[in-house]
Amino acid sequence: MAELILHHYPESPFSEKVRAILGAKGLPWRSLQVSMVMPRPATIALTGGYRRIPVLQVGADVYCDTALIAEYLDHMGSGPSLFPAGNRLAAQTLARWVDTELFWAAVTLRFLPENMGGFFADPASAQAFAEDRANFAQGAQVRRPPVDEAKARYARFLAEMEAQLGDGRPYLFGAEWSVADFAVYHMLWFIHAGGGMADWLASRAHISAWMDRMRAFGQHGGEDIEADEALAIAREADPLAIDLTSDLPGIPPGTTVDVAPVDYGVMPSRGTLLHCDTDSIVIRREHALTGAVNVHFPRHGFGVKRGD
Repeated sequence: MAELILHHYPESPFSEKVRAILGAKGLPWRSLQVSMVMPRPATIALTGGYRRIPVLQVGADVYCDTALIAEYLDHMGSGPSLFPAGNRLAAQTLARWVDTELFWAAVTLRFLPENMGGFFADPASAQAFAEDRANFAQGAQVRRPPVDEAKARYARFLAEMEAQLGDGRPYLFGAEWSVADFAVYHMLWFIHAGGGMADWLASRAHISAWMDRMRAFGQHGGEDIEADEALAIAREADPLAIDLTSDLPGIPPGTTVDVAPVDYGVMPSRGTLLHCDTDSIVIRREHALTGAVNVHFPRHGFGVKRGD
């Protein structure tokens, strides 16, 4: 199997989710650190426009969105499945809620003045981030809650989580981890990285112990790789053979399409549709820096339109 190359930056909560999964499964990986703000020329050359982070590159195949990355990694490495048969629906449902509803509360809380910590190196970095995210938010179909609502939402969630862990179970659904643990972990990691809300965890012993277990997974770093080497790996590899099928009326495989998230960060990636079913969307792209690559997206949360 080709090396796992994670395009990420240290402060990214969704990157921490994947870093923790890689650590839990004992998988070696290469670390391509990208800028917190645009431009990211190597990553965009691979994805064709999709700009959320992280992105997982495996040879000439690129996996977008942590939900799909988790599914791709599930059968690799060691340890239990991220999607346990008896709790798959519950784990998936909780993970999706955390990645959407709780995420926007987390953004509000993380950027409280008293909780900023060292997120920005200097005022210029803060200004660049604000301008970048204003562009990123164009066309977004989400609502960021105000502070009081965000605090209430988070307090209720922590109360329910503390009760769930109160019987001594090590993970949210029992003796083994699931995708829900990693989704919840990366959101709590993000909220509490600034240090201004430490008492929210300190007063909850079961969550604090669970956080210690989960945080240990994220301590296994990857081997650094430069952008030029990652692009060369893509150029020299052949993308995977894909089952050519589409469940989209009037959009068969071979059609030029735009694929984009439907909630926020709606910048599309353009390519030739190879595959679309209830699980995933795959397009083929060509770029001088990468050669032919397959770009994979989850079906949930993404839309497909004919290219102009």
